[in-house]
Amino acid sequence: MEWVVTLPRWPPAKEDLARLIDADGGRDEAENSYYEAFADPDFVRVETAQRRFCGQYLRRLRRRAERAGRASASSG
Repeated sequence: MEWVVTLPRWPPAKEDLARLIDADGGRDEAENSYYEAFADPDFVRVETAQRRFCGQYLRRLRRRAERAGRASASSG
């Protein structure tokens, strides 16, 4: 499950993208479509769920490593 670390750990920078679009007057269709995708409620829900999963998974891995370290230290 190494793909988990490739998931974003923070929400997309919608405000920065909105400023970029406003700076050129919204003439760039690619920028406009990116912003529309980031502002889509379905995208936001999926992206938020992915970030939560990533955080939970990484916390679980850290806890397992800590427990394994304590178990080996107490047995050695």
